[in-house]
Amino acid sequence: MRKLRMCESGKGLLIYKKTDAERNQGFIQMLLEEARLQDISLQLVFEEDLSFGVTGNKLSLTHPISDVGDISFAIMRTINPLLSKQLEQLKITCFNPAYVSEICNDKAVTYQYIAGLGIPMLDTYFVSNETFDGDDLALTFPMVLKQSDGRGGKEVYLVHSVEEILDKLHELPNKRFVLQEFADNPGKDIRVFVLGNEVIGAVLRESTTSFKANYTLGGTVRPYLLNESELELVGRIFSSLKADFIGIDFLLNKQGDLLFNEIEDVVGCRSLYSTSDVNAAALYMDYIKKSIECR
Repeated sequence: MRKLRMCESGKGLLIYKKTDAERNQGFIQMLLEEARLQDISLQLVFEEDLSFGVTGNKLSLTHPISDVGDISFAIMRTINPLLSKQLEQLKITCFNPAYVSEICNDKAVTYQYIAGLGIPMLDTYFVSNETFDGDDLALTFPMVLKQSDGRGGKEVYLVHSVEEILDKLHELPNKRFVLQEFADNPGKDIRVFVLGNEVIGAVLRESTTSFKANYTLGGTVRPYLLNESELELVGRIFSSLKADFIGIDFLLNKQGDLLFNEIEDVVGCRSLYSTSDVNAAALYMDYIKKSIECR
């Protein structure tokens, strides 16, 4: 657990995009209430209302209403590594850190990182409109084409031909993608919720209508109990990454073994709350409080 030196008057920001905050009012209220119960000063602000840059040769951070001059930490529920870096350089500790945001919100970078740990995954290639060569494919159709900066399964496409790949690349010429072999068990995956160095829950997500099992896209969900070897595999990831609160997603091969899929930096908790009595908000605020070492 990372330690943050903070005096009793220290304050924290809970940072969301406005549109994301509208969809996550329940979890926001849980976090704010748990902060109050644990005597943590926490204020919700929207990313769009924060101005940051360099003023008078010094890094700056301002908000039109709130005084952000004495902020000690920020709970980042938005994806903006540049903002996270700015906060960290202003001595504001971010949960999760900027480097976690940089790794986990780019699928190609995530796969590079996880491959370095020797974690099993599907064969994957990094492609773009400029680099893709349809005459030299190492995979067989169907394949899965994923936008590198996509989230929640919304920028993931099942492709059956070179023409389909080219159409999507030409449609989004400035985006980078990963091209991946099709999973043995489509429409099924496992999400593992990790807080610091502890697994706090896992769920099995399934869909009978799509190869994407995301709960927010209509998939069903039920609790999943990780066995010892699966826990060891997950542990190799979180012990290396050293994030604060993430979701790690796995696919399954024909034998039922885990294959790494992706990491959610701003992890949603609906599936965890719907299948267990785990209070993720309370655990997260307790984790943050224990990470704060008063002078």
